Amino acid sequence: MCLKIIINSTFYWIYYKKYSFSLIIFLSCLTIFQYRTDVFLTNKKVDYELSQAIKINLNLSINKTVNSNLSISTIDNSTYFKKCPKDKSFFDHIPVRSNELINMISLVLQSQSLMYCPVPKVATKTLLNVILYIHVRDLIKNLNNNWTNIDNAKAKIEKMININKFIGELRSHGVIIPEQEKPKSLSEFLHMYLNILQFGQINKNFPSRLINPWRLSFTYSFPYFRLQNLSSLSQIFSSSFTRTIFVRHPFERLASAYKERIATLSKDRIEPEPEYDAIRMQICYRRVLSKKNHPTSPSKESCRNIIPSFEDFVRYILTGTDRPNGIARMNYHWQPYSTICQVCKFQYNFVGKYESFNEDFPQFLKHFNITNWNIEKRNGPSGLQKWDYQKYYITLPNDLICQLIHLYNDDFRLFKYKVHDYIVNRTGLLQNCHLIKTSWKEM
Repeated sequence: MCLKIIINSTFYWIYYKKYSFSLIIFLSCLTIFQYRTDVFLTNKKVDYELSQAIKINLNLSINKTVNSNLSISTIDNSTYFKKCPKDKSFFDHIPVRSNELINMISLVLQSQSLMYCPVPKVATKTLLNVILYIHVRDLIKNLNNNWTNIDNAKAKIEKMININKFIGELRSHGVIIPEQEKPKSLSEFLHMYLNILQFGQINKNFPSRLINPWRLSFTYSFPYFRLQNLSSLSQIFSSSFTRTIFVRHPFERLASAYKERIATLSKDRIEPEPEYDAIRMQICYRRVLSKKNHPTSPSKESCRNIIPSFEDFVRYILTGTDRPNGIARMNYHWQPYSTICQVCKFQYNFVGKYESFNEDFPQFLKHFNITNWNIEKRNGPSGLQKWDYQKYYITLPNDLICQLIHLYNDDFRLFKYKVHDYIVNRTGLLQNCHLIKTSWKEM
C-alpha cells in the first residue's frame, strides 16, 4: 500500500513538473482576462452614466445661457457656449474612448465641488500642485476630526498613507528631507507635504527643486479623485460645481509639445521619457524610409540622437486624423483639448488662459481660499517667448498648416484664438485652405 502511494505521488510530481509552467501561464492569462473584463465593464458603466448625465444636463441648458458662479476676465463663458453645436443629435454620439480618457485624467474633489480637466502643456504641473494642496488640506481636516462624517472606504484609504514610501520617493525626486526633519506622524507628514506643494521645499532651511506631481505615486493614491467615484455623475453639472479648464493657443501648445517631448534627446532630459523617445525614433525611421533609394533600413543607433524637424513631427501627428476616431486616438500632448476635455459637453464654468495665467490663476486660488501661493515660481516654465514658437511655422508648407487649422478648428473657434498670431506673411492662405491639395495619407 505504501509503495503504491509512493508510486502515485511520484507520478503526480513528475506530471506537475512537466505541466506546471503551462498551468501558471494559463492561470495568469485567466487572471489578466478577468481584470481586463472588469476594467472594460467599469469603463462601459462609466461611459453610459456619463453619457446620460451629459444628455440630462443638455436638456436643461441647451436653450438657456449657462450661469457661472465665477468671473473670468479673459473669456466670456456665454460666448464660448454659444459657439457649441445647438443640435442635440451632436451629443448623442459620444466617443467611448473620449469618455474613458476624461475619466482617466480629470481630477474631482467632491468636498470642494471641483472638477479639473488638465490640458497638457498648459501649466498642468502648477495647477495639479494646487489641486493636491486642496486635497491634502482636506486630509488634515479629516484627520483632525478623526474621520467623522467620512465614508468608511474613503477614510480607510486616507489612514493607510505609507509615510516612509512617500518620503523616499520625494527624496529621489530632489526634495531635501534631512533625517532630523523626517515626519514621525501622519499629521506631520501632511503638513510637510503642504509646504512642498506650495513652496517646493519643506522649509526655508532646505531649498529643493520643484517637483513634478505627475511622477509621484502620492498623486495616484486616492482613487476617489476620479469621475467614476462620484455617487452620481450628474453632480458635476450642478450649479455649485466648479468645472475648470485652462487653455492655450493651439499652435503655441503644439510647438511647446514638440520642443519638450520630441526635440529633447533622452540624455538631455531631467527625467526619463521613454514613450516620447520611442516616438522620436519612430519619426526618424519613417523619415528615412520615405526617402527614395535609401540603401538600408535605419538602425536603432542611427536614430537615437537624431532630432526630427518640426515638419516631420507635424506629418507624424497628422497621420490617421482623417479617419474615424483618428483624433480621439492621438497622444494627448498634441490632441485638441476640445476633444480631450469634451468642452461643449462639460460646459466648463472656470475657463482660464495660459496667455493671462498671472491674472486667471490668482482668481482660482482666491475661489478656494488659498493665500501666500508663490505665483512667480511656476512649475516647468520654459522661459520662451512668442517668437520662439512662431519660428517653427515659418517654413511649414501650406498644406500642413491647413491640416493643422482643420485639426484644431474647435480650439481656435471656441476660445477666440487667431491663426495669424503664429502664421504670418501668408496672405490669402486661410481663405484658400479648402483649395490646397493636402497630403493626409502620405505617412
